[in-house]
Amino acid sequence: MPKEKILVVDDEEDIRELVKYNLAREGYKIFCASSGEKALKKAKAKLLD
Repeated sequence: MPKEKILVVDDEEDIRELVKYNLAREGYKIFCASSGEKALKKAKAKLLD
């Protein structure tokens, strides 16, 4: 079964990495973005479910 994907968006890298680490441990595939604009680009690129 494919892993569910989550996009973590926060302007602070430390926060993004902490959330990414904890969610990845639970088996999720994590993508990160530092801004809303970058998050929308990733979503439009169909990287997310």
